[in-house]
Amino acid sequence: MIIGAVFIPSPPLLLADVDVEGLLDDVRAAALELISEFLPGVQQIIVIGSADETVWFDQGGIGTSRGLGGTADYAIGTGTAPLPLSLTIAAFALQAAGADQPITALSVSSETTSVDRGLLAQEVISRAADLPTLLLVVGDGSATRTEKAPGYIQPDALNFDSVVSAALAAADFQTLVELAQEQADRLWCQGLPAWQVAALAGQHMKQGELVLETAPFGVNYLVASWRQ
Repeated sequence: MIIGAVFIPSPPLLLADVDVEGLLDDVRAAALELISEFLPGVQQIIVIGSADETVWFDQGGIGTSRGLGGTADYAIGTGTAPLPLSLTIAAFALQAAGADQPITALSVSSETTSVDRGLLAQEVISRAADLPTLLLVVGDGSATRTEKAPGYIQPDALNFDSVVSAALAAADFQTLVELAQEQADRLWCQGLPAWQVAALAGQHMKQGELVLETAPFGVNYLVASWRQ
């Protein structure tokens, strides 16, 4: 059974070996502390991350910080398939938090429909049925909050992010699943596919907490949790 979900962002700078200047030390610390809080009570972890393709990494895979300014590899399970950035972030975070539970990972594309995401959520629920399970959900908010943001500035970015943060804080799955992928795409929000799958899978959880929200580069980073 899914007993909790931790939501973290996916900037390359969350990798400690990339962030040599410590620009996201506060975000990293909040994420690792929250993951560590859940670990004693779970027997498996399912990672859900937004990515270009929708793939179950049943055997895991290997992500790398090479090409991002780092020098490290980060693994989930024993597989050798290349991990997308969001799952590489998850692999780092779980390793840094000391997780030793079995880990399964799912990447979710923005091309998936609401029906697709519902089916993926049902599969997550099925995979979590027999063991106390933590969801680790990886994705960023909008990247259009300022003129220097990766997607320049969009006037509705701040409101979009405020809706997301309020929904995460309240464990409000309905609000998250009603957000439109079209708007998320326009606002360069990469997190919505993973958030919606997790929200549908974890809609029984009613206690939410927003631990941190920050946008140092015009990209909204959120650290939050849901629990029963």
